[in-house]
Amino acid sequence: MERAFAVGMRHVDHFWCAMSSVPSVRARLGTPMRGSMEQFVLAHDEMSTEVIADGLHLSPELLTFAWKMKGAQKLCLVTDANRALGMPPGRYRFGPCDTGTWFESDGKVGFVPGAGLASSVVALDTMVRTMKRDTHAPLEQVIRMASLTPAERAGVARSVGSLEVGKRADVLILDTKMHVKRVFVDGFCAV
Repeated sequence: MERAFAVGMRHVDHFWCAMSSVPSVRARLGTPMRGSMEQFVLAHDEMSTEVIADGLHLSPELLTFAWKMKGAQKLCLVTDANRALGMPPGRYRFGPCDTGTWFESDGKVGFVPGAGLASSVVALDTMVRTMKRDTHAPLEQVIRMASLTPAERAGVARSVGSLEVGKRADVLILDTKMHVKRVFVDGFCAV
């Protein structure tokens, strides 16, 4: 992590998902216990990360902790979704349709039987609702984590991520329960 940081790395994906923790590092490497990616990200203000706030990947305590430690300007909401997004429960493939690895979806989360969570299968509006409910973060911060912050991290905030003159008019209208009501892409109603 220190070598990557020294050459410019400032973002890691899927905080806590498939990252080593102190107990797993100790089990693999023995003593003394060493920090991992989690501790590095938390210890460096310049680092940003992502959370999968689907209600199944991370507990409310971890979502709250990530938000309090990194803040809305350094924490992104991501779906980590795949082709099972919004589909009924069943068997789906990662990657290529004909040769990708199989996984199961229960309609809430993807998993590999006997191996645990594999991927989220719900859309970003679910992440927004979950993050708001589980962390009590102000709504404007939750929306930022789903829009402007990811655009900034991806280097595209000059054209998307917020409502400003000169930016693409990609707008999502949510109802009072934060469910998608209308979608505008480049200023045109898509849904």
